[in-house]
Amino acid sequence: MKKKNVKRMLTTVIALVTAFPLMAGVTAKNMSDVQAATALRGPRKSGNVVTWDCVYFGRYPQSDATGKKSDPIKWRVLSVNSNDAFLMADCNLDVQYYYDSRFEKTTWESSTIRSWLNGYGSNYNSQKKDYRWNNFINRAFMNSEQNAILSATVVNPGNKIYKVEGGKDTKDKVFLLSFEEMTNPAYGFAASPDEKDPARVRVDTAYVADGGSAGSAPLLNKVVGEGDQWWLRSPGRGLTNAMTVGPFGTVIQDYGNVDHRYAVCPALHLNLSNSKLWSYAGTVGSDGSSTPGEKPPSVDVEVKDSTGAVYVQTDSKDKTVEYHTSSTGSTSVVVPETVIIKGTTYKVTSISNNAFKNNKKIKKVVIGSSVKTIGKNAFQGCTNLRTVTIGRNVKTIGENAFMGCSKLQTVTMENNVTSIRAKAFYKCKKLKKITIPSKVNQIGKQAFYGCKSLKTITIKTKKLTSKKVGSKAFKGISSKAVVKVPKKKVSAYRKILRSKGIGSKAKIKK
Repeated sequence: MKKKNVKRMLTTVIALVTAFPLMAGVTAKNMSDVQAATALRGPRKSGNVVTWDCVYFGRYPQSDATGKKSDPIKWRVLSVNSNDAFLMADCNLDVQYYYDSRFEKTTWESSTIRSWLNGYGSNYNSQKKDYRWNNFINRAFMNSEQNAILSATVVNPGNKIYKVEGGKDTKDKVFLLSFEEMTNPAYGFAASPDEKDPARVRVDTAYVADGGSAGSAPLLNKVVGEGDQWWLRSPGRGLTNAMTVGPFGTVIQDYGNVDHRYAVCPALHLNLSNSKLWSYAGTVGSDGSSTPGEKPPSVDVEVKDSTGAVYVQTDSKDKTVEYHTSSTGSTSVVVPETVIIKGTTYKVTSISNNAFKNNKKIKKVVIGSSVKTIGKNAFQGCTNLRTVTIGRNVKTIGENAFMGCSKLQTVTMENNVTSIRAKAFYKCKKLKKITIPSKVNQIGKQAFYGCKSLKTITIKTKKLTSKKVGSKAFKGISSKAVVKVPKKKVSAYRKILRSKGIGSKAKIKK
């Protein structure tokens, strides 16, 4: 059956839900789950032609050789398992070194291309290059899209022909495909690596043909729309080589010097549950055929206020934005309740992941009352931050949100906070006093780990259980801490808090 509009199938699914009691659990709230499970399929073969379903997800420079304009990224669906879609790019998206150093040995784990794809810091690659600000994942995906990418266990077998170890398995959101994956018929590829397999051919965009982000002219002549050599993550003849796929679809198992510039065709696992972030992009065939799909999902609009602070529009109808980056080198930052941009008033409802990460200048932050979510790593490494006032409607303080804010002393939290995620205040060594509001029902692991000056804790919530307080949540706080808890929870909380790191000398009282 031709799929001209995959999401239109939901109407049929909903009708079936109404008709059959056994499917009563499928409602309008999880229609995207039904869509993911019933609409998208893995590759299928008819004769010599393999056909893949495709989706649009994210944006990246493609048609514009200069890289200034981004286009929707089209991905081929290699497999679908419930809401987990295994995707690989439909074409080469960039040009990069596998390892940015000549004649040095590396595996996927320590390669610079892995760090570049995922935006990792200098500790992740043996070249000690920091890719947190210049990388693929941040350029291709908004924060909401990055949150929809599943962290995958990337298995790294060695090269069996040349007896080269593949290194440790890793956990990554974006990765290169392996030899085993590129010779797996279940994904639509020929089992023989030496076969000229059109299913493995990836063509260059205008951006790739012009050299991409490698920083110089391409190594080989590259032509828009023609097949090119692209990286796999598997090792080649030795650890100074990595496998590639050739322009005609053969897997090259011996030669691919890691310091050469070849094309990049990334892969990832997408959580399909948020259907607003992706759309059906029709099909493509190994014979060059294709069918049309839906329009790419609408793009969040970046806007700036009069000071130059950057926001991203999250809902045009409700007029909401997410605070992304500060505009100045000021020591005091206010995340406003609303912002007026070109005459329109927007509510600022969230602070993005990494918004102020490693900002060494800010000392004071006031978060407006419209903000509901503080993203992960939002203030991580702000080593001069001393005072934070968290608005009354914040519900979630994200993972690592204030991690390593070593001079943070005062945190004022209003009553609507419900979740303090893992390592939220990890090693805030100067933090002396904290009040955990009455609506908090979750404290993540190591949330206050290493807060060695934390001496006064007031817990107002009655909703905590052993399962809802993570391991070592209070490990390493002051040994003389005084913890005030609700009268009826003294006995239960004493047992919980001791098991989560509070020392035996600390006082836990009503």
